[in-house]
Amino acid sequence: MRDERRYVIEAMTAFLDGSGDRRAWDDFTSCSLRDTEFDRIRRCAADVDLPLDTQGVATLRDLLDQAELMGTDDPTAPRPWKMEAGMLVGLIAGALLWWATYLPGAGLFHNLHLFIVPAAMGAFIVAVRNSQKKVGVYDPRIVAQNRKGRV
Repeated sequence: MRDERRYVIEAMTAFLDGSGDRRAWDDFTSCSLRDTEFDRIRRCAADVDLPLDTQGVATLRDLLDQAELMGTDDPTAPRPWKMEAGMLVGLIAGALLWWATYLPGAGLFHNLHLFIVPAAMGAFIVAVRNSQKKVGVYDPRIVAQNRKGRV
């Protein structure tokens, strides 16, 4: 799951306002999350007795507030580049190279390496940039969670 914060907030909000069904709530409460704080919130929500009474609603709203406050959206922090974007830029550069060196009568796949190598280089550049900035999968918090294994 890519955005566990949004998943927790949407699942709890849907359950509280009645737009979610019981099966979605059971899925939410039974499947562990990678982020330890969001998994703690999920486990606390699973401990609330059903059907909800006023104390249960208050507990879920408190947990929902905690999840909303745990936002990691710092507008000044660098964002990770997508691997697909690096590959696409590489493919475009490769297509330009292929077009510039095209030999009439050589066939469509004559210089196929001019597509593959730049795409791989684009992906490599994205991976190096993200690891230098420590964003995306190279975020130290995510690396520590991956070393511990799934929560």
